[in-house]
Amino acid sequence: FSAKSKLVLCFQVVDLLRYFSWAEPQLKAMKALQHKMVAVHPAEVVNILNCFTFSKDKLVALELLASNIVDAQNSRPIEDLFRINMSEKKRCKRVLEQAFKAGCKAPHAMISSCGTIPGNPYPKGKPSRINGIFPGTPLKKDGEECTNEGKGIAARILGPSKPVCLENK
Repeated sequence: FSAKSKLVLCFQVVDLLRYFSWAEPQLKAMKALQHKMVAVHPAEVVNILNCFTFSKDKLVALELLASNIVDAQNSRPIEDLFRINMSEKKRCKRVLEQAFKAGCKAPHAMISSCGTIPGNPYPKGKPSRINGIFPGTPLKKDGEECTNEGKGIAARILGPSKPVCLENK
């Protein structure tokens, strides 16, 4: 992500996490997005955590989100997700207490009149609708190795496990 790219809202994170069917790539996506997200309220944190099936994965995601939580002292909805296992509940409380002490580090969303965060979401130009490549990114030539450069967030998060090559024909 470039410093100029737009910030990520809660519903965008939820939409992205639903593309993945297991926790490992979801957590990779969360790690990649944690410093690009705007401040989130406890109810929004619950929406994000509900994308994960197992509570151990929810706890890891909560730790990644901790510095983005606004109003962490009113975190009852988050704590309610971990009401079964006592050790998980204690770990959740510890994470939320640390988040409250440290305060929210994420910028607050500034929604414009058209409902979006101001700023250019495509600082390098819009990707092509035909091949998904950003302007100025060369297509793969014969004998060249595949990269995930300019292929979108999912390809960059998943890395070399699912390479996408576009060839000149």
